[in-house]
Amino acid sequence: MSPPRAGRPPRPPGSGVRRIAEVQLRGRGGPLAARAYWPDPHEPVTAPALLMLLPGRDPADVDALCRGACADIGVVVLSPTSRAAAPDNAALADALAAVHWAADHAAELGADPGRLLLAGTGVGGRLAAAVARQAQDDGWPAVTHQVSIEQGTATRMRQALARSLRPVLRAG
Repeated sequence: MSPPRAGRPPRPPGSGVRRIAEVQLRGRGGPLAARAYWPDPHEPVTAPALLMLLPGRDPADVDALCRGACADIGVVVLSPTSRAAAPDNAALADALAAVHWAADHAAELGADPGRLLLAGTGVGGRLAAAVARQAQDDGWPAVTHQVSIEQGTATRMRQALARSLRPVLRAG
């Protein structure tokens, strides 16, 4: 099932996801479409971490994972639309631009700019690793943690992501 392209995406009642919105990020080759997910506030005193979730070849598969991470872990999630047909260097440029945008605008999204997390599925996992490496080489943006998630059922990917990130968020 593909995510809705226009209007406000549906939110199941009691899902732990307060809001979902389509957003535009500035990229090198022009605007990049993304979807942002905000959790129901658990601890309104502190801003949640920001998770950049880079999709694999089929961004529709990532929606359930984004909703799950938002609800289960209590993070703001930003997932840019991947240009699946783009050459690897264009996909990497888009991912880098999206992560830089997220680092610059985390506070505007209601997230803690000091807690930027990267994750991805399939091709997105390889992109997340490459972006984290590039960020470390460049000295910015500061990536708190990076996770590559193996393709699998939505439930398994959601559980793997939560297992990987919960300890990091508790330590922070």
